[in-house]
Amino acid sequence: MNTQKERFNFKRPEVVGRTPKAQKERKSVNFRIVKNILYLVILSLGCYILIFSNVFEIKTVKVSGVKSVEISDYLNQTLIGKNILLMQTGKYLDGLAEKFPILQEAQLVRGLPSTVKITVHERTQVLILCNNQSCYEVDSRGYAYQEVSRPKGKIILIDEKNIAINQDQKIFSESFIKFYLDAIDEFNNIGVFLKEARMDETTFKIKFVSAEGWYAILDSSENLKNQISAVDQVLKNYKSDLHEYVDVRVEGTTYIK
Repeated sequence: MNTQKERFNFKRPEVVGRTPKAQKERKSVNFRIVKNILYLVILSLGCYILIFSNVFEIKTVKVSGVKSVEISDYLNQTLIGKNILLMQTGKYLDGLAEKFPILQEAQLVRGLPSTVKITVHERTQVLILCNNQSCYEVDSRGYAYQEVSRPKGKIILIDEKNIAINQDQKIFSESFIKFYLDAIDEFNNIGVFLKEARMDETTFKIKFVSAEGWYAILDSSENLKNQISAVDQVLKNYKSDLHEYVDVRVEGTTYIK
């Protein structure tokens, strides 16, 4: 009798499974901290370039519209070396207008990194208004913009009511300015040379004083050509009767004294 031997291999339970390998501890990097440090470095570099370096330092000033050397020199002296990004444009232009009342308008354009362009428009003096205390230049818009000495040999407009004149005050309307200037030309055309002009009650009533001493009273709200024509007729036909004034404010009626 053959006997088969059966073999059984027994393994210890604890030997059956593999012992897991010990995992290596990973070192993690905090990218948020790195990013913040990077931002800080960039910000610091930007601040340095902005404030301390001469990259944005104004080196060139281009000026247009300026007739006065004094203004041109002032612009260069006060702008060269300033930081083009940090300068307060509005404040600078306000100070410029205060220092030079003759400037009607000024614009400043930055040309990065180091060039500034300034365009200005100077006022044009069209008449000089005087009272007992002072005289002011008046521009074409009717603004008194600059005090001046009483000129000699120049036609001036005198305020007989002696109302105080303030700088940058609008004194006259543009229509009055036109009437006044045109009247001076028209008097020249008829051979009347004026010494001065006067107003007392209102700008509607103007006395144009001739070099001979008599004066013509005109109304600035009425037709200038008609009034000058009336004065011309008096000079041609009644000059001997004219001793003090001729009043032509009422159309069709002329008063002579």
